[in-house]
Amino acid sequence: MKSSLVVAVVLLTFWSPDCGQVRAAFTDVTLSSGIDYQQWTILPQNNEAMRMTGGAAAGDVDGDGYPDLFVTRVDGPDILYLNNQQGGFIDVSAESGFTASLNTNGATMGDIDNDGDLDLYVTAVGGYRYYLYMNDGNGNFSEEAVVRNAGIVTDEIHYGTSAALGDYDNDGYLDLHVNEWGNTRFLPPSLWSHVRVLHNLGAENPGYFEDATLETGIYMGDIAGYGANDDRTGVFTFSSTFADFDRDGFADIAIAGDFNTSQLFWNNGDGTFDRAPGPFTPNPSGIGTDENGMGSAVADVNGDGLLDWFVTSIYQEDLPCPEAQCNWNGSGNRLYLNNGDRTFTDATDLYGVRDGSWGWGTVFFDYDNDGDLDLVMTNGMTGRHRELVPFKQDPMKLWRNDNGVFTEVAAEEGLTDTGSGKGLLTFDYDLDGDLDLFIVNNGGQPKLYRNETNASGAFLTIQTEGTVSNRDGIGTFLTLIADEGGSAQTRYVSGGTNFLSQSDLEVHFGLGDRTAPLYELVVEWPSGIRQVFKDIPINSRLVIVEKVPEPVGSVLLLVGTLIAALRRNR
Repeated sequence: MKSSLVVAVVLLTFWSPDCGQVRAAFTDVTLSSGIDYQQWTILPQNNEAMRMTGGAAAGDVDGDGYPDLFVTRVDGPDILYLNNQQGGFIDVSAESGFTASLNTNGATMGDIDNDGDLDLYVTAVGGYRYYLYMNDGNGNFSEEAVVRNAGIVTDEIHYGTSAALGDYDNDGYLDLHVNEWGNTRFLPPSLWSHVRVLHNLGAENPGYFEDATLETGIYMGDIAGYGANDDRTGVFTFSSTFADFDRDGFADIAIAGDFNTSQLFWNNGDGTFDRAPGPFTPNPSGIGTDENGMGSAVADVNGDGLLDWFVTSIYQEDLPCPEAQCNWNGSGNRLYLNNGDRTFTDATDLYGVRDGSWGWGTVFFDYDNDGDLDLVMTNGMTGRHRELVPFKQDPMKLWRNDNGVFTEVAAEEGLTDTGSGKGLLTFDYDLDGDLDLFIVNNGGQPKLYRNETNASGAFLTIQTEGTVSNRDGIGTFLTLIADEGGSAQTRYVSGGTNFLSQSDLEVHFGLGDRTAPLYELVVEWPSGIRQVFKDIPINSRLVIVEKVPEPVGSVLLLVGTLIAALRRNR
């Protein structure tokens, strides 16, 4: 029995006064969209951790069908921008519950209590805890980290970076992994850092947490990288993502860390994890050579159905520099291709993505809607190391993917930001079928780049709604086959952070110049439920609801329901 399909098609029509002329893909619309803030204006001198701050998260917090934007700040209240459905945003921070200045940093969004709306988890730098904002369903938030045991409250200063959401035990509720970069040598040896795994109590007490760091084995306190010494003892993790790399049905976790401490932990399916062998072990798994892992992007780059891992780092040709002057290496980014046997192949130079300057946030996305994943990253560094770094300006990087050949095209496509970029995310804020880009600049103004390439390619976007799985469907694999017998595009619903920032959870497929309906979409939920849909219209925005298969004799009948939301016509 074929899955039922109810769908509304978004009909897109475009006109441009410069019709026929080639133009850049991206246009800076920051100020015209109503986004205008300074990430910090007054910063304590020589505060290294705060010079690496700047986060954001995108998602529909008020349930109107349009993605909104939340940004963190160091010396001012966080800002919640509601989408005005007319190509811009409105600052509703004060009335939504964001009034205090908390030195916040990393941000992640997800439905933590499975009540149908997006909640917010936020880390901080310089305080003694983190923050959890629960959504009342209308975009109003109350801070409840301490009462829900998610604040990681200690007597020691926190230097929080990214946080990631994922359901590692498949109980249908989102757990948290929280990262930190900083000196934590005064904590008890059993918990040598504020890098923690917080397990959601689930149906017993949804949205409340217990510390499961030691029980899971995702423990970083015994790791010392090449940059560690008596003055810098501690754990220096920047970004993490729950992702099912071996496709065994359980989310593993990849962690990008400074000073040669990037790690991958394999999920054993029983609530525990094993650390993948690093580069200095007898049987290395192929990951962890990135030296100064900062940003992290996970996606199926080469179309084999397996998730690959890109890690940003520092590229500087004249490194290593004298140890007395700096404590980093400069061999650049890493792209680890998944071999499917719990090992990875370094394909950095094959794809030409090593040189990203001083890298931070990054994401794979199909910006030109041609059906393959492109790669973007932001970069930059200011502060006491600037005299050692020969970059006066750090231009962004955008690698366009043309059938597996990556070409750097940031400038020609309009991405000209040279600020000290940190957080970065994608979302289709104007609902025109292509992905727009938001960048947080440390100590400066952000950038919102509107994507103007939508007329050149068809699209399909999907929002997953779990019923047995977590409500957001984080951890779901979606495989799209455009034509029977043809190649497949694979996407993964991720609650991980690119570096301090999280993209919208909506899944986007570019379809090129296609006009015919799509042959098949396979949806594989974290619960193990599998749904198959046929004859899907292009230029559609769909909501897929997880449906339990119905037993018919000895055969499970895979019946699914697609509910389409027509959000906007242009």
